[in-house]
Amino acid sequence: MIDTHCHLTDPQFHSDLDKVLERARAAGLTKIVNAGYDLATSRTAVEQHRTHEWLLPAVGIHPNEAAAETIKDLNQVEEILKNEKIYAVGETGLDYYRDFAPQDAQKDLFIQHIRLARKYGLPLLIHTRNSVDDAIGVLKDEKFYRGVFHCFSGTQDQARQIINLGFYLGFGGVLTFSKQTREVFRVLPWERILLETDAPFLPPQGHRGQRNEPAYIAETMRAAGQLLNRSSEALEKIFDRNASELFAI
Repeated sequence: MIDTHCHLTDPQFHSDLDKVLERARAAGLTKIVNAGYDLATSRTAVEQHRTHEWLLPAVGIHPNEAAAETIKDLNQVEEILKNEKIYAVGETGLDYYRDFAPQDAQKDLFIQHIRLARKYGLPLLIHTRNSVDDAIGVLKDEKFYRGVFHCFSGTQDQARQIINLGFYLGFGGVLTFSKQTREVFRVLPWERILLETDAPFLPPQGHRGQRNEPAYIAETMRAAGQLLNRSSEALEKIFDRNASELFAI
């Protein structure tokens, strides 16, 4: 099983990462796409990969970090891309839910990530919150169509647009409790679905209010099986094949 979006770089895992990884292995995880969200966590993702090869590093700067000094940090992110084996660019995108960064600055930062992804032949890990339509617009303007809209929470119409452009949609713990997300999930083509945890954030129903971790992806997989009326084992093969194709695993 592959967790296609996780943040083991987050400080919440500093004290017990080895135990977290043991539980992930016991739950059947074979690969984890381990995403940075700023320069420091991007570097940590690379370091963790050196120790644990099955943790696949992604590097980027979250849209909430958009500020003048971010440009310097993005130059350092590109140095990582030049010199290390990286599996995706991100986490990047647009976040209009919290007023942490001006929308124009977020778009500029997103565009720079898109251009890095094109330059280095990598997919994007795309974050959207109250911003799906604008993100689609930026990607169309840039004519870049490789990546995943992670933790997707948009509408069926938005999902169709995204899939028609060639992107994947990522689903995590929210699938176990959100009626809207479940309704969208049911009608999607299976070959465009990825599963993720976004740990330590957004745990599934049985762990809400707690720290999320990769092992809990098994609960999201069970929910997916119930929604699609297929066995977890059958869906795991499909979703892992999707992840392997996108991230060239």
